[in-house]
Amino acid sequence: MIKYIQIGLVFITFVFTIDLKNEDVYDNSWALIVGINDYEHVPGLNYAVEDALAIKNMLINVYGFPRTNVRVLTNSEATQSNIKRELSALVKSAGSNDRVVFYFAGHGETETLGIEGGDMGFLIPADGDVEDLYFTAIPMDELRRISNWSKAKHMLFLVDACYGGLAAMNTRSLTTNTPNYIDKITKDISRQIITAGGKNEQVVEKDEWQHSAFTKNLLSGLEEKRADYNDDGIITGTEIGMYVQEKVSLDTDNFQTPQTRRFTTHEGEIIFITKKDAGKSSARSTSESLSVEEQLQALLLMMNQQNQPQATAQSNQRVIKPGSIGLYARNPTQELMVESIFFRPSGLAYKGKFKLSIGAADDLSWSRTVIIEIDDVLIIPGETLTGIYNYDTGNVD
Repeated sequence: MIKYIQIGLVFITFVFTIDLKNEDVYDNSWALIVGINDYEHVPGLNYAVEDALAIKNMLINVYGFPRTNVRVLTNSEATQSNIKRELSALVKSAGSNDRVVFYFAGHGETETLGIEGGDMGFLIPADGDVEDLYFTAIPMDELRRISNWSKAKHMLFLVDACYGGLAAMNTRSLTTNTPNYIDKITKDISRQIITAGGKNEQVVEKDEWQHSAFTKNLLSGLEEKRADYNDDGIITGTEIGMYVQEKVSLDTDNFQTPQTRRFTTHEGEIIFITKKDAGKSSARSTSESLSVEEQLQALLLMMNQQNQPQATAQSNQRVIKPGSIGLYARNPTQELMVESIFFRPSGLAYKGKFKLSIGAADDLSWSRTVIIEIDDVLIIPGETLTGIYNYDTGNVD
């Protein structure tokens, strides 16, 4: 039951302590939205423009971005010179207490560098040519430079394209149980970037979605508020990254894995407030005066009032032990080695790696780490080691 207690405590704490309005955090909000279906020199895409317009509408209608502050470039408008011109205007417009979002849906490309090796990523504008990326495309380093020039407090770059050589870093973020967490992340600077995938990956679009996998889940996470993992009424940049990484990996059978990085070591977070008509922050957390038992009772009461199923103890579940191998149910010719098991509100999931060639003895022939639903991994009789997942400890016994 410990897992539920942890979730409950987070939920109770933030329900009573976070009651912000946009004006409490930002003076203004700005966005540049780019979507390209039709290219002059490379094959076109089906839903990049639709993705861009959906993001524009969400920012304006759901999160209150002023319509005059949201600039959109599509197809022939989205040339290299126009994109750079609008990025420059964005830098000049945004103030030191403002929020900025840059969204790009289109092709990305990776160029191998010269004698030093390594990769460099590029965004391909409508007039871009993969045969001359330096002259016709937009280097990903350009976004880093823009983020350095801008005075804006928080900047989020959402790039629905796959490429390698991203000049950014993984940094340790504040955890949600850090004292004054929201106060810290809203005041500190942030320069965050979330990309649809890496080198040698392809952006997945489907007619049934009418979107790419990345933007489909970006909309689900923000517009439908599903990325609010701790139900505190606030979605952070980190929560968005976690949500799209998990959901896009599942939707694409792990052929596309979004990446979340930072351009600087600052620990701030761009935020999106999901509550309507939120009031001012309360001065004191009600949870400070509640016992654990009282907090759990309050959680159950609120869930009942919202017609949600009551939180009940999970029965212990047989799972594959970390380090053991199973088969991928959607393609039983693929072996998957389970690295770890983690708990999330929807249940248990595995983190693991696919064997690139089934039965191969080479220990290096494993894929990158992927996220797999528990039910999607099959036991190999006589080979797969299993155990009971203990919800009290989080271990496999």
